[in-house]
Amino acid sequence: MRRVTFRDTFRAAALGGVVAILITACGGVASSAPAASSTPAAASGGSAAPPSADAAKPKLSLWINSADPQPVLDLYDKFSEDTGYELEITSFPSDGYETAVLQRWATGDRPDIFEWSGNFNWLAAVNPADNLFDLSDEAFVSRTLPGLLEHGANMNGVVYGALINTPTAFGLYYNKEVLDAAGIQRPPTTSAELLDACKMIKAYDPSIAPFQEAAGSLWTPLVFHGAYMADSLADGFLDKVNNREAKVNDADSPWLASLEFYMKMYDAGCFNSDIMTHQFENNAQALLDGKAAFVSMHTGMIQQLIAASDQKTADTLIGWTPWAAERTVVTSETGAAYYVPKTGDTERENGAFEFIRYITGPAYADYVVASNQVPILEGVEAPSTLPALWASVQDAMAKYGSVPPIWASLPGISDLVNYPGQLILGELTPQSAVDLLQQEAAIGAEQAGLPTWDE
Repeated sequence: MRRVTFRDTFRAAALGGVVAILITACGGVASSAPAASSTPAAASGGSAAPPSADAAKPKLSLWINSADPQPVLDLYDKFSEDTGYELEITSFPSDGYETAVLQRWATGDRPDIFEWSGNFNWLAAVNPADNLFDLSDEAFVSRTLPGLLEHGANMNGVVYGALINTPTAFGLYYNKEVLDAAGIQRPPTTSAELLDACKMIKAYDPSIAPFQEAAGSLWTPLVFHGAYMADSLADGFLDKVNNREAKVNDADSPWLASLEFYMKMYDAGCFNSDIMTHQFENNAQALLDGKAAFVSMHTGMIQQLIAASDQKTADTLIGWTPWAAERTVVTSETGAAYYVPKTGDTERENGAFEFIRYITGPAYADYVVASNQVPILEGVEAPSTLPALWASVQDAMAKYGSVPPIWASLPGISDLVNYPGQLILGELTPQSAVDLLQQEAAIGAEQAGLPTWDE
Protein backbone atom coordinates (compact mmCIF):
# COMPACT_ATOMS: atom_id res chain seq x y z
CA MET A 1 0.00 0.00 0.00
CA ARG A 2 1.36 3.41 -0.97
CA ARG A 3 1.71 5.63 2.03
CA VAL A 4 0.75 9.24 1.55
CA THR A 5 1.17 12.36 3.63
CA PHE A 6 -1.76 14.25 5.01
CA ARG A 7 -1.12 17.04 2.53
CA ASP A 8 -1.86 14.61 -0.30
CA THR A 9 -5.36 14.08 0.92
CA PHE A 10 -6.60 17.10 2.84
CA ARG A 11 -5.58 20.74 2.39
CA ALA A 12 -6.47 23.31 4.97
CA ALA A 13 -5.61 26.02 2.46
CA ALA A 14 -8.79 25.12 0.63
CA LEU A 15 -10.77 26.90 3.31
CA GLY A 16 -10.07 30.14 1.52
CA GLY A 17 -12.32 28.82 -1.22
CA VAL A 18 -15.13 28.25 1.29
CA VAL A 19 -14.98 31.88 2.37
CA ALA A 20 -14.86 32.99 -1.25
CA ILE A 21 -18.10 31.15 -1.96
CA LEU A 22 -19.91 33.15 0.66
CA ILE A 23 -18.57 36.59 -0.14
CA THR A 24 -18.19 36.51 -3.94
CA ALA A 25 -21.15 37.07 -6.24
CA CYS A 26 -21.43 34.67 -9.16
CA GLY A 27 -22.74 35.90 -12.49
CA GLY A 28 -24.60 34.31 -15.40
CA VAL A 29 -26.92 31.32 -15.40
CA ALA A 30 -25.91 28.08 -17.04
CA SER A 31 -28.44 27.20 -19.72
CA SER A 32 -27.20 23.86 -20.99
CA ALA A 33 -25.79 20.61 -19.62
CA PRO A 34 -22.02 20.22 -19.60
CA ALA A 35 -20.69 17.92 -22.27
CA ALA A 36 -20.14 14.32 -21.26
CA SER A 37 -16.47 13.96 -20.38
CA SER A 38 -16.22 10.33 -19.34
CA THR A 39 -18.16 7.09 -19.17
CA PRO A 40 -17.84 4.11 -16.88
CA ALA A 41 -16.70 1.91 -19.75
CA ALA A 42 -14.11 4.45 -20.83
CA ALA A 43 -12.81 4.60 -17.30
CA SER A 44 -12.02 0.89 -17.50
CA GLY A 45 -10.42 1.10 -20.91
CA GLY A 46 -13.46 0.33 -23.08
CA SER A 47 -15.87 2.52 -24.94
CA ALA A 48 -19.56 2.97 -24.35
CA ALA A 49 -22.38 5.27 -25.30
CA PRO A 50 -25.51 6.16 -23.33
CA PRO A 51 -28.58 4.06 -24.17
CA SER A 52 -30.40 5.17 -27.32
CA ALA A 53 -33.59 7.17 -27.03
CA ASP A 54 -35.59 4.12 -28.07
CA ALA A 55 -33.98 1.79 -25.55
CA ALA A 56 -35.70 1.07 -22.27
CA LYS A 57 -33.75 2.85 -19.58
CA PRO A 58 -32.79 0.86 -16.51
CA LYS A 59 -34.09 1.66 -13.06
CA LEU A 60 -31.40 3.37 -10.97
CA SER A 61 -31.01 2.76 -7.24
CA LEU A 62 -30.25 5.80 -5.09
CA TRP A 63 -29.31 5.83 -1.41
CA ILE A 64 -30.23 9.05 0.37
CA ASN A 65 -30.48 10.61 3.82
CA SER A 66 -34.04 10.87 5.16
CA ALA A 67 -33.26 14.46 6.16
CA ASP A 68 -32.99 15.60 2.53
CA PRO A 69 -35.06 18.80 2.26
CA GLN A 70 -37.89 19.19 -0.23
CA PRO A 71 -35.85 20.97 -2.93
CA VAL A 72 -33.51 17.97 -3.06
CA LEU A 73 -36.41 15.52 -3.22
CA ASP A 74 -37.91 17.60 -6.01
CA LEU A 75 -34.58 17.43 -7.85
CA TYR A 76 -34.77 13.63 -7.81
CA ASP A 77 -38.30 13.74 -9.26
CA LYS A 78 -37.29 16.24 -11.91
CA PHE A 79 -34.41 14.03 -13.02
CA SER A 80 -36.82 11.17 -13.62
CA GLU A 81 -39.28 13.39 -15.45
CA ASP A 82 -36.66 14.98 -17.73
CA THR A 83 -34.53 11.93 -18.49
CA GLY A 84 -36.85 8.94 -18.29
CA TYR A 85 -34.80 7.16 -15.65
CA GLU A 86 -36.83 5.81 -12.76
CA LEU A 87 -35.13 6.18 -9.39
CA GLU A 88 -35.52 3.46 -6.79
CA ILE A 89 -34.78 5.42 -3.64
CA THR A 90 -33.68 3.90 -0.36
CA SER A 91 -33.94 6.47 2.42
CA PHE A 92 -31.76 5.76 5.43
CA PRO A 93 -32.85 7.39 8.72
CA SER A 94 -30.82 10.49 9.48
CA ASP A 95 -30.43 9.18 13.03
CA GLY A 96 -27.33 7.06 12.75
CA TYR A 97 -27.19 7.51 8.96
CA GLU A 98 -23.46 6.83 8.64
CA THR A 99 -23.58 3.69 10.76
CA ALA A 100 -26.59 2.26 8.90
CA VAL A 101 -25.11 2.95 5.48
CA LEU A 102 -21.71 1.50 6.36
CA GLN A 103 -23.33 -1.65 7.71
CA ARG A 104 -25.21 -2.10 4.43
CA TRP A 105 -22.09 -1.22 2.43
CA ALA A 106 -20.10 -3.86 4.31
CA THR A 107 -22.44 -6.57 2.99
CA GLY A 108 -21.30 -5.77 -0.55
CA ASP A 109 -24.56 -4.08 -1.53
CA ARG A 110 -24.02 -1.06 -3.81
CA PRO A 111 -26.47 1.51 -5.15
CA ASP A 112 -26.11 3.08 -8.57
CA ILE A 113 -25.99 6.57 -7.03
CA PHE A 114 -24.76 7.27 -3.55
CA GLU A 115 -25.44 10.34 -1.39
CA TRP A 116 -22.62 10.41 1.12
CA SER A 117 -20.50 12.85 3.08
CA GLY A 118 -17.82 14.82 1.27
CA ASN A 119 -15.60 14.76 4.35
CA PHE A 120 -12.32 12.89 4.04
CA ASN A 121 -12.96 10.65 7.04
CA TRP A 122 -16.27 9.30 5.72
CA LEU A 123 -15.03 9.03 2.15
CA ALA A 124 -12.08 6.94 3.32
CA ALA A 125 -14.53 4.58 5.03
CA VAL A 126 -15.92 3.36 1.68
CA ASN A 127 -12.50 2.80 0.04
CA PRO A 128 -13.21 5.00 -2.98
CA ALA A 129 -10.27 3.88 -5.13
CA ASP A 130 -11.78 0.39 -5.32
CA ASN A 131 -15.48 1.15 -5.08
CA LEU A 132 -16.22 4.53 -6.70
CA PHE A 133 -15.72 6.00 -10.16
CA ASP A 134 -13.24 8.82 -10.69
CA LEU A 135 -15.22 11.95 -11.64
CA SER A 136 -12.18 14.19 -12.09
CA ASP A 137 -12.81 14.65 -15.83
CA GLU A 138 -16.45 15.60 -15.45
CA ALA A 139 -17.39 19.15 -16.50
CA PHE A 140 -18.66 20.17 -13.05
CA VAL A 141 -15.16 19.88 -11.59
CA SER A 142 -13.80 22.93 -13.44
CA ARG A 143 -16.99 24.87 -12.63
CA THR A 144 -16.90 24.18 -8.88
CA LEU A 145 -15.60 27.23 -7.02
CA PRO A 146 -11.91 27.02 -6.08
CA GLY A 147 -11.04 25.16 -2.90
CA LEU A 148 -14.14 23.05 -2.46
CA LEU A 149 -13.07 19.93 -4.32
CA GLU A 150 -9.58 20.12 -2.88
CA HIS A 151 -10.86 19.00 0.51
CA GLY A 152 -14.33 17.69 -0.28
CA ALA A 153 -15.27 14.47 -2.10
CA ASN A 154 -11.57 14.10 -2.96
CA MET A 155 -8.88 11.64 -1.99
CA ASN A 156 -5.29 11.64 -3.20
CA GLY A 157 -6.17 14.30 -5.73
CA VAL A 158 -9.00 12.25 -7.27
CA VAL A 159 -12.49 13.77 -7.31
CA TYR A 160 -15.05 11.07 -6.52
CA GLY A 161 -18.16 13.12 -5.81
CA ALA A 162 -20.22 16.05 -7.04
CA LEU A 163 -21.15 18.82 -4.61
CA ILE A 164 -24.28 20.90 -5.17
CA ASN A 165 -24.74 22.58 -1.78
CA THR A 166 -22.93 25.41 -0.03
CA PRO A 167 -20.59 24.14 2.72
CA THR A 168 -22.24 24.10 6.11
CA ALA A 169 -21.23 26.47 8.89
CA PHE A 170 -21.74 25.59 12.56
CA GLY A 171 -23.33 28.06 14.93
CA LEU A 172 -26.22 28.98 17.19
CA TYR A 173 -29.70 29.85 15.94
CA TYR A 174 -31.65 31.95 18.41
CA ASN A 175 -35.13 33.33 18.91
CA LYS A 176 -34.71 37.11 19.00
CA GLU A 177 -37.88 37.70 21.00
CA VAL A 178 -36.86 35.25 23.73
CA LEU A 179 -33.40 36.80 24.04
CA ASP A 180 -34.87 40.31 24.22
CA ALA A 181 -37.34 39.26 26.90
CA ALA A 182 -34.59 37.61 28.94
CA GLY A 183 -32.42 40.73 28.76
CA ILE A 184 -29.70 39.20 26.59
CA GLN A 185 -28.46 42.17 24.61
CA ARG A 186 -26.33 40.25 22.11
CA PRO A 187 -25.99 36.56 21.32
CA PRO A 188 -23.15 34.65 23.01
CA THR A 189 -19.94 33.95 21.07
CA THR A 190 -17.80 32.18 23.72
CA SER A 191 -18.35 29.27 26.06
CA ALA A 192 -18.49 31.55 29.11
CA GLU A 193 -21.15 33.65 27.43
CA LEU A 194 -23.15 30.51 26.62
CA LEU A 195 -23.30 29.66 30.31
CA ASP A 196 -24.30 33.22 31.20
CA ALA A 197 -27.06 33.14 28.59
CA CYS A 198 -28.29 29.81 29.98
CA LYS A 199 -28.61 31.31 33.46
CA MET A 200 -30.48 34.35 32.16
CA ILE A 201 -32.97 32.25 30.18
CA LYS A 202 -33.66 30.01 33.17
CA ALA A 203 -34.17 33.02 35.41
CA TYR A 204 -36.55 34.59 32.89
CA ASP A 205 -38.70 31.52 32.21
CA PRO A 206 -37.79 28.02 33.47
CA SER A 207 -40.19 26.46 30.96
CA ILE A 208 -37.98 27.56 28.05
CA ALA A 209 -35.08 25.29 27.13
CA PRO A 210 -32.00 27.52 26.99
CA PHE A 211 -30.40 25.20 24.42
CA GLN A 212 -32.50 22.71 22.49
CA GLU A 213 -30.43 19.60 21.77
CA ALA A 214 -31.36 16.43 19.90
CA ALA A 215 -29.12 13.61 21.08
CA GLY A 216 -31.91 11.28 19.98
CA SER A 217 -30.57 11.87 16.47
CA LEU A 218 -27.08 10.85 17.64
CA TRP A 219 -25.01 13.19 15.46
CA THR A 220 -26.41 16.59 16.40
CA PRO A 221 -24.26 17.19 19.54
CA LEU A 222 -21.23 17.03 17.24
CA VAL A 223 -22.20 20.46 15.91
CA PHE A 224 -21.83 21.85 19.44
CA HIS A 225 -18.47 20.11 19.95
CA GLY A 226 -17.21 21.17 16.54
CA ALA A 227 -18.06 24.81 17.17
CA TYR A 228 -16.40 24.78 20.60
CA MET A 229 -13.08 23.55 19.16
CA ALA A 230 -12.78 26.05 16.31
CA ASP A 231 -10.45 28.59 17.93
CA SER A 232 -8.03 25.97 19.24
CA LEU A 233 -7.94 24.24 15.87
CA ALA A 234 -7.31 27.52 14.08
CA ASP A 235 -4.56 28.34 16.57
CA GLY A 236 -2.59 25.24 15.64
CA PHE A 237 -4.01 22.13 17.29
CA LEU A 238 -5.45 20.86 14.01
CA ASP A 239 -2.04 21.10 12.34
CA LYS A 240 -0.45 19.31 15.28
CA VAL A 241 -2.90 16.42 14.99
CA ASN A 242 -2.46 16.24 11.23
CA ASN A 243 1.32 16.27 11.61
CA ARG A 244 1.02 13.64 14.37
CA GLU A 245 2.49 16.00 16.94
CA ALA A 246 -0.65 15.80 19.09
CA LYS A 247 -3.42 13.32 19.83
CA VAL A 248 -7.12 13.92 20.36
CA ASN A 249 -6.85 12.50 23.88
CA ASP A 250 -3.99 14.74 25.03
CA ALA A 251 -4.56 16.72 28.21
CA ASP A 252 -4.83 19.96 26.21
CA SER A 253 -7.06 18.49 23.51
CA PRO A 254 -9.92 20.83 22.57
CA TRP A 255 -12.05 17.75 21.86
CA LEU A 256 -11.62 16.71 25.48
CA ALA A 257 -12.39 20.26 26.60
CA SER A 258 -15.51 20.37 24.43
CA LEU A 259 -16.90 17.20 26.06
CA GLU A 260 -16.11 18.52 29.52
CA PHE A 261 -17.86 21.81 28.74
CA TYR A 262 -20.84 19.97 27.25
CA MET A 263 -21.31 18.05 30.50
CA LYS A 264 -20.94 21.29 32.45
CA MET A 265 -23.81 22.71 30.43
CA TYR A 266 -25.82 19.53 30.92
CA ASP A 267 -25.27 19.53 34.68
CA ALA A 268 -26.32 23.19 34.82
CA GLY A 269 -29.67 22.29 33.23
CA CYS A 270 -28.98 24.22 30.04
CA PHE A 271 -30.45 21.58 27.71
CA ASN A 272 -34.01 20.37 27.18
CA SER A 273 -35.14 17.63 29.54
CA ASP A 274 -35.85 15.20 26.67
CA ILE A 275 -32.36 15.59 25.19
CA MET A 276 -31.85 11.84 24.73
CA THR A 277 -35.06 11.28 22.75
CA HIS A 278 -35.56 14.60 20.98
CA GLN A 279 -35.08 14.48 17.18
CA PHE A 280 -33.35 17.25 15.28
CA GLU A 281 -36.24 17.51 12.78
CA ASN A 282 -38.28 19.10 15.61
CA ASN A 283 -35.71 21.74 16.54
CA ALA A 284 -36.88 24.36 14.05
CA GLN A 285 -40.44 24.38 15.36
CA ALA A 286 -39.31 24.52 18.99
CA LEU A 287 -37.20 27.58 18.21
CA LEU A 288 -39.92 29.31 16.18
CA ASP A 289 -42.48 28.68 18.94
CA GLY A 290 -40.20 30.17 21.60
CA LYS A 291 -39.98 26.89 23.49
CA ALA A 292 -36.22 27.08 23.08
CA ALA A 293 -33.90 30.06 23.09
CA PHE A 294 -31.02 28.53 21.13
CA VAL A 295 -30.40 25.59 18.80
CA SER A 296 -26.88 24.47 17.93
CA MET A 297 -26.94 23.43 14.27
CA HIS A 298 -25.26 23.85 10.90
CA THR A 299 -26.61 26.04 8.12
CA GLY A 300 -28.77 23.25 6.78
CA MET A 301 -31.29 24.38 9.37
CA ILE A 302 -32.01 27.58 7.44
CA GLN A 303 -34.25 25.73 5.01
CA GLN A 304 -35.89 23.83 7.86
CA LEU A 305 -36.83 27.09 9.54
CA ILE A 306 -38.30 28.47 6.33
CA ALA A 307 -40.18 25.24 5.65
CA ALA A 308 -41.63 25.28 9.17
CA SER A 309 -42.85 28.89 8.80
CA ASP A 310 -41.95 31.15 5.89
CA GLN A 311 -38.92 33.18 4.89
CA LYS A 312 -40.24 36.46 6.27
CA THR A 313 -40.83 34.90 9.68
CA ALA A 314 -37.45 33.20 9.72
CA ASP A 315 -35.67 36.40 8.65
CA THR A 316 -37.48 38.46 11.27
CA LEU A 317 -37.66 36.14 14.27
CA ILE A 318 -34.50 34.02 14.06
CA GLY A 319 -30.86 35.06 14.28
CA TRP A 320 -27.59 33.16 13.85
CA THR A 321 -24.21 33.57 15.48
CA PRO A 322 -20.92 31.68 15.37
CA TRP A 323 -19.11 30.82 18.59
CA ALA A 324 -16.09 28.98 19.94
CA ALA A 325 -14.49 28.37 23.33
CA GLU A 326 -12.65 31.67 23.79
CA ARG A 327 -12.69 33.62 20.54
CA THR A 328 -14.92 33.46 17.51
CA VAL A 329 -13.92 31.25 14.59
CA VAL A 330 -16.45 29.58 12.28
CA THR A 331 -16.44 25.80 11.92
CA SER A 332 -17.28 24.84 8.35
CA GLU A 333 -17.39 21.50 6.56
CA THR A 334 -18.30 20.06 3.21
CA GLY A 335 -21.82 18.73 2.98
CA ALA A 336 -23.14 15.70 1.16
CA ALA A 337 -21.85 14.73 -2.27
CA TYR A 338 -23.15 12.38 -4.94
CA TYR A 339 -21.01 9.42 -5.99
CA VAL A 340 -21.14 6.70 -8.64
CA PRO A 341 -20.28 3.27 -7.19
CA LYS A 342 -18.82 0.58 -9.42
CA THR A 343 -21.58 -1.99 -9.86
CA GLY A 344 -20.41 -3.81 -13.00
CA ASP A 345 -23.64 -2.93 -14.83
CA THR A 346 -22.53 -0.57 -17.63
CA GLU A 347 -26.04 0.58 -18.53
CA ARG A 348 -26.85 1.55 -14.96
CA GLU A 349 -23.42 3.10 -14.47
CA ASN A 350 -24.00 5.25 -17.58
CA GLY A 351 -27.34 6.27 -16.11
CA ALA A 352 -25.67 7.25 -12.85
CA PHE A 353 -23.24 9.44 -14.77
CA GLU A 354 -26.22 11.09 -16.47
CA PHE A 355 -27.62 11.83 -13.01
CA ILE A 356 -24.37 13.56 -12.00
CA ARG A 357 -24.32 15.61 -15.21
CA TYR A 358 -27.97 16.52 -14.81
CA ILE A 359 -27.81 17.82 -11.22
CA THR A 360 -24.63 19.81 -11.94
CA GLY A 361 -25.82 20.98 -15.37
CA PRO A 362 -29.30 21.85 -16.65
CA ALA A 363 -31.04 21.40 -13.29
CA TYR A 364 -28.56 23.23 -11.08
CA ALA A 365 -29.67 26.85 -11.56
CA ASP A 366 -33.30 26.00 -10.76
CA TYR A 367 -32.16 23.96 -7.77
CA VAL A 368 -30.21 26.92 -6.35
CA VAL A 369 -33.34 29.08 -6.60
CA ALA A 370 -35.57 26.38 -5.08
CA SER A 371 -33.16 25.77 -2.19
CA ASN A 372 -32.46 29.51 -1.81
CA GLN A 373 -28.74 29.12 -1.23
CA VAL A 374 -25.41 30.48 -2.42
CA PRO A 375 -24.35 28.65 -5.63
CA ILE A 376 -21.04 26.80 -5.73
CA LEU A 377 -20.87 26.22 -9.50
CA GLU A 378 -19.61 29.06 -11.64
CA GLY A 379 -22.05 30.60 -14.08
CA VAL A 380 -25.02 30.54 -11.71
CA GLU A 381 -26.34 33.60 -9.94
CA ALA A 382 -27.32 33.73 -6.28
CA PRO A 383 -31.09 34.04 -5.75
CA SER A 384 -32.37 37.56 -5.19
CA THR A 385 -34.42 36.17 -2.29
CA LEU A 386 -31.43 34.79 -0.34
CA PRO A 387 -32.45 34.46 3.34
CA ALA A 388 -31.13 37.03 5.81
CA LEU A 389 -29.64 34.20 7.87
CA TRP A 390 -27.24 33.47 5.01
CA ALA A 391 -26.07 37.09 5.19
CA SER A 392 -25.15 36.52 8.84
CA VAL A 393 -23.10 33.48 7.84
CA GLN A 394 -21.38 35.40 5.03
CA ASP A 395 -20.46 38.25 7.36
CA ALA A 396 -19.14 35.92 10.08
CA MET A 397 -16.96 33.85 7.76
CA ALA A 398 -15.51 36.95 6.17
CA LYS A 399 -14.85 38.55 9.57
CA TYR A 400 -13.63 35.60 11.66
CA GLY A 401 -12.38 33.02 9.17
CA SER A 402 -13.17 29.32 9.25
CA VAL A 403 -11.69 25.94 10.07
CA PRO A 404 -12.88 22.38 9.38
CA PRO A 405 -13.99 20.18 12.28
CA ILE A 406 -11.26 17.97 13.67
CA TRP A 407 -12.92 14.73 12.59
CA ALA A 408 -12.93 15.72 8.91
CA SER A 409 -9.29 14.63 8.58
CA LEU A 410 -9.46 11.53 10.77
CA PRO A 411 -10.72 8.43 8.94
CA GLY A 412 -11.90 5.51 11.02
CA ILE A 413 -13.68 7.37 13.80
CA SER A 414 -17.14 6.28 12.70
CA ASP A 415 -18.32 5.78 16.30
CA LEU A 416 -17.98 9.46 17.14
CA VAL A 417 -21.73 9.93 16.66
CA ASN A 418 -22.44 7.57 19.56
CA TYR A 419 -20.15 9.08 22.16
CA PRO A 420 -22.13 12.25 23.08
CA GLY A 421 -25.17 10.19 24.08
CA GLN A 422 -23.03 7.69 25.99
CA LEU A 423 -21.49 10.63 27.78
CA ILE A 424 -24.88 11.93 28.87
CA LEU A 425 -25.95 8.47 30.03
CA GLY A 426 -22.79 8.12 32.10
CA GLU A 427 -21.46 5.22 30.04
CA LEU A 428 -18.36 7.22 29.14
CA THR A 429 -16.40 10.06 30.68
CA PRO A 430 -14.93 12.85 28.56
CA GLN A 431 -11.49 11.27 28.92
CA SER A 432 -12.58 7.72 28.09
CA ALA A 433 -14.48 9.05 25.06
CA VAL A 434 -11.43 10.78 23.56
CA ASP A 435 -9.29 7.75 24.43
CA LEU A 436 -11.60 5.66 22.24
CA LEU A 437 -11.57 8.32 19.53
CA GLN A 438 -7.77 8.31 19.48
CA GLN A 439 -7.71 4.51 19.21
CA GLU A 440 -10.06 4.68 16.23
CA ALA A 441 -8.06 7.51 14.66
CA ALA A 442 -4.86 5.46 14.89
CA ILE A 443 -6.49 2.40 13.31
CA GLY A 444 -8.14 4.53 10.63
CA ALA A 445 -4.88 6.26 9.72
CA GLU A 446 -3.10 2.94 9.31
CA GLN A 447 -5.88 1.50 7.18
CA ALA A 448 -5.94 4.63 4.98
CA GLY A 449 -2.17 4.51 4.47
CA LEU A 450 -1.62 7.74 6.41
CA PRO A 451 1.16 8.44 8.92
CA THR A 452 0.37 7.10 12.37
CA TRP A 453 1.23 8.36 15.82
CA ASP A 454 4.39 7.15 17.49
CA GLU A 455 3.42 5.51 20.75
